Amino acid sequence: MTRTWLVAFQQAVRSITLILLPLAFISLITWATAGSSTGNTADPLRAAIWFFLIAHHIPLDLSLSNTALSGNLTFFPIGALLIPFLAVRSAYQRMLIALESHTLRDKRGYVLSIAFMYALIGTLISLFALGTTVRAQFYIVFPMLFLVAAISGFLASNLLPEHALQFPWQRGLRMAWISTLAMIGFGGLVFTISLIWHFPTVLNLTRVIEPGFFGGLAFFAIQALYLPNLAVAALSFVAGSGVVIGDGSWLNPFVHRIDEIPAIPLLGGLPVNSYPPLIIGALFVIVTGVVCAQYGVTNYSDKEEQKRVFLSGAGFVFVLNLIVARISSGELLSNNLSSVGPQWWLMPILLTAEFGAGIFIWILIPKVKQSIKDARSEV
Repeated sequence: MTRTWLVAFQQAVRSITLILLPLAFISLITWATAGSSTGNTADPLRAAIWFFLIAHHIPLDLSLSNTALSGNLTFFPIGALLIPFLAVRSAYQRMLIALESHTLRDKRGYVLSIAFMYALIGTLISLFALGTTVRAQFYIVFPMLFLVAAISGFLASNLLPEHALQFPWQRGLRMAWISTLAMIGFGGLVFTISLIWHFPTVLNLTRVIEPGFFGGLAFFAIQALYLPNLAVAALSFVAGSGVVIGDGSWLNPFVHRIDEIPAIPLLGGLPVNSYPPLIIGALFVIVTGVVCAQYGVTNYSDKEEQKRVFLSGAGFVFVLNLIVARISSGELLSNNLSSVGPQWWLMPILLTAEFGAGIFIWILIPKVKQSIKDARSEV
């Protein structure tokens, strides 16, 4: 047991170092080329730790001298979760090499020990970077680091429990999970098309920022990590629940209420006017429900079991999209941008309703066909 914790400590230190060193290097280069007259060499190191916390979706409160960049930061890039995932996966694989016993119980113990040490070391390091200007609630840092590391470890190790699909709710969960991924993928496709269509606006926003070479590389990387958030926002847009970019704003196919957008190139892909025909994108969600209904009917002949799989599927679609919508939205450093991203409370409601409509249509089709046949036979 002592050996396990020692190796877990070593691998946790190595994993966090692998994350912090590149971040510190990028921060140092960007800081050096920016030519700040008030900063010192410790600033890039603190910035690296801030980025480390952001990658684990830990809320930050910034009180900087520049009031335009002061406020809460809870709008995090979903893509940044790939960073701790790769680090923890590497730590787990090295732990398997260092230790001899590899039973399922031991492997789960490896993951939990790495997650604990990872969270403990990350929390201690964060104390050196948090102060009066950048703050994070201490009681949130450790649990969030542990949760992200533990989930990453279990996903990387393939140790999540696997059960045969015996019950309707299990099949409902499976079809809800696949449907949610398909919907987000569709949202990503819609956003890509919109980005290409509004490419001149994207170029203009890029010229306004003028981040320089190294700053441009860092800015590009950050935007790439935000692409999953924008895919979810695009899905929310075409589904009808819409997107918000600050207080009082709302964008959906029928409403275009926004004064200005932040100087972020990817936001150039936003539509410039309302365009009701775009609501046709909601048909994809309905078709997803139709496909899942066919899946349920194929696997269950009993009406009660079909009803259970449909209800559980719709329920899981609601829960999964609620989680996805919530982590895809948040506050972006300003009171004017206190809400950015999809309408997190409305998006799961509409998507579940449209998904359920697809199921209902599939159930209704045989009844309509039968009614038509009966009417023709009577004639």
